[in-house]
Amino acid sequence: MTFEAPSNIAAEREYLLDPAHEEHEEIIRYLQVHPDPASVPCLKNAIALKPALAYLDYDDYGAYYKKCLWALQAIGTAEAIAVIRECASANDEALRTQALYRLERIAQKAEAERTPQATHR
Repeated sequence: MTFEAPSNIAAEREYLLDPAHEEHEEIIRYLQVHPDPASVPCLKNAIALKPALAYLDYDDYGAYYKKCLWALQAIGTAEAIAVIRECASANDEALRTQALYRLERIAQKAEAERTPQATHR
């Protein structure tokens, strides 16, 4: 199966890395809904960009990071999961906490998919 990205996804990725607007979270959501493996480097850079986004200074609990990690999980490639793992050892506590939680959820989902469901009689 071949992934076919929307025609404007490259423009969205480029715009995501521009700090001169306040639409980053909307673009991250767009990338989550359209999980293209080519978005992984962009999402990694978007995570690194967050401290430069003054309008997100209020985000002490990592909502922005959470959205980036959700998008990476939606992409689901080894490269995307590796970025989440990198984030799990970040110095930023909010990022580290969100990444560790996301890895836990990924592991739980994988375990649920491996474990046969009990049948009800």
